[in-house]
Amino acid sequence: MKSIPANLSSILFCLAVIIHQTPWPVALLLFSLSSFFAFSLNYWLVPGGFAWRNHHDNQKPSRFRGPVGWPIVGTLPQMGSLAHRKLASMAASLGATKLMAFSLGSTRVIISSHPDTAREILCGCSFADRPIKESARLLMFERAIGFAPSGDYWRHLRRIAANYMFSPRKISALEPLRQRLANEMVAEVREEMKERRVVVLRDILQKGSLSNVLESVFGSDVSVEREELGFMVKEGFDLIAKFNLDDYFPLRFLDFNGVKRRCCKLAGKVNSVVGQIVKERKGAGDSRSGSDSFLSALLSLPEEDQLKESDMVALLWVRDSPFLLAKS
Repeated sequence: MKSIPANLSSILFCLAVIIHQTPWPVALLLFSLSSFFAFSLNYWLVPGGFAWRNHHDNQKPSRFRGPVGWPIVGTLPQMGSLAHRKLASMAASLGATKLMAFSLGSTRVIISSHPDTAREILCGCSFADRPIKESARLLMFERAIGFAPSGDYWRHLRRIAANYMFSPRKISALEPLRQRLANEMVAEVREEMKERRVVVLRDILQKGSLSNVLESVFGSDVSVEREELGFMVKEGFDLIAKFNLDDYFPLRFLDFNGVKRRCCKLAGKVNSVVGQIVKERKGAGDSRSGSDSFLSALLSLPEEDQLKESDMVALLWVRDSPFLLAKS
């Protein structure tokens, strides 16, 4: 067992003085409680926090540094606004220039403050299966290329993306769409200047971003579903950004903020709306969508690369979602 910290020893000494001056039944109870408290802290307070406890037990001596944090909750109380700056300051104070370990509840986390280490994490296969948020999993994000677990399915999606969805030919084919939307935004800015002399660029950029994403994904005839798809994407990113205790503690049976309920409801709506679009295009031979949309590319895949309809829905849904990045 590791030695008890000096401040903890002082607390135990004070408790011993108090115990000495009390009747023996109360003294025995106080001694038992204080001993349990001391040994519990000695068990949980390890570099990186209690989520890394088993790692310390299996690999001695530990070669990484990190804040001890609080029992059970770890470093969660120290998060909040500007968490990246707090973590950078914490890493600098501990001398953890390459890697720092810390705990967010029962979730093990590492951060890098060194470009070489960060490059190794992002490019190496050891971190290919990073944990996915519960809300992202419920919203089918784990079936899209950005979140899918490493394996045959992910490699299949990557091959489809490289050859059919994001190839240089496909990006060039969508250039007229981007040029048209850019011209429309410029015209809208001019119109606003004439009428009000004040232009709210945020609204114009959001509208242009949504049009670009929807038309590149589904084609030019999504006017009926445009507003509904926009609301669904907004709701999806709102749910993913919400703090959810389930991401840090094994509380599968609880739903504190109604995040799971809202995610399941939204996923059903996505399956209904996007699934209906896919079925209509497939039934019509995709004659209405235009040959340059991502949906058209998926429907025209060779037989060996064909995706299930449910996988297409997830892939198209997540492809819609970058619109929200322009809103934040």
